Amino acid sequence: MWIWQHQSWPSFRYDKALVLPKLESCVQAVSPLKQLSAMLSVEQRLDWEAAILLDETLSSAKLEGEHYDRDSVRSSIVNKLGIGKGKKFNQQSDAMVELLLSAIRSSSKPVAHDVVKSWHHTLFSTAPIVTPLIIGDYRNDEMQIISGCYGKQTVHFQAPHDNHSDVSEEMDVFFNWLNNHDEESAFVRAAIAKFWFVTIHPFDDGNGRLSRVIAERCLAEAEDTDLRLFSLSSVLLNHRNDYYQQLEDHQSCKLSQNQTLDLTQWIIWFLLMVEEAAIDAKKEFERVMVTTRFWQTHQLTDFNDRQKKLVTRLLETKDFSDGISRKKYKALVKTTDATAVRDITNLVEKAVLTPVGEGRSRKYLIKLC
Repeated sequence: MWIWQHQSWPSFRYDKALVLPKLESCVQAVSPLKQLSAMLSVEQRLDWEAAILLDETLSSAKLEGEHYDRDSVRSSIVNKLGIGKGKKFNQQSDAMVELLLSAIRSSSKPVAHDVVKSWHHTLFSTAPIVTPLIIGDYRNDEMQIISGCYGKQTVHFQAPHDNHSDVSEEMDVFFNWLNNHDEESAFVRAAIAKFWFVTIHPFDDGNGRLSRVIAERCLAEAEDTDLRLFSLSSVLLNHRNDYYQQLEDHQSCKLSQNQTLDLTQWIIWFLLMVEEAAIDAKKEFERVMVTTRFWQTHQLTDFNDRQKKLVTRLLETKDFSDGISRKKYKALVKTTDATAVRDITNLVEKAVLTPVGEGRSRKYLIKLC
């Protein structure tokens, strides 16, 4: 029995006594983020948001089995935030950045049919070549989540209804609930909204990404901000197996012997993910401050394009937290061995990089101020 086949669907319930301690802990983690953002200059705030948006875009795609080029995503972000001029461009990832930004910037406005259909159209700005896909409108067919090879397939979930009209009616009920704000906590509402939307699975594709966008809008509304303060998808990616298992268990009523619409465990798990995302965002705040001090110290230092790409990557990610080797530098900036040696030696002389180790194991750490 799927959860939507329950006679009380979609009257979800949860145990407030069990949820409350997790909710309080989550709110305590998230609330300081807006105050921290107010301490930053406009440029620093945009830097913070750009880094979070970069993580969110890449992670949301990976959750759906897609991999975007990091430099292309970064180019889209700096262009849209007006903090630089990116040189690489990919239409698909650019559309995802556009969606994530516009959705949060308009978080105070109601969500309706035309809004989510517009998001879907943005998300799929070009139609897939192989798989037929209805773009910008609800599905008109059966939808199942299946894994395994032909003949040995496992149905993990089947969405309600197999026609456009009934799916549209399901979305009517969802929007009426979402926009009425009856739920006492926007954090709990975000958890329910994310689960409810992805359970209806209204579109042929993109439902996971859109469900996370809706959840993040609820969370932005909770903090009364149009800034992207943290990346939810990054944390969900780190807990990917648990994430999919949580959805499957609740959608198939595995966690409820009486097959009720109890979302207690899902809400608690979701709040834990939000709390973890907020903690990561505080680390991002610290990174912004360190980055600012670095560039202030090196405002007169001359970098070529390759060196600047390396420094930017070292400052904005944990990709090379244990240092970068000459080989990885060559791959990162796509240059020759001789040029890599010259660039790295120059950065060491300028007190930008610090060498650690010897011989082939030698790596270089960025020297923070």
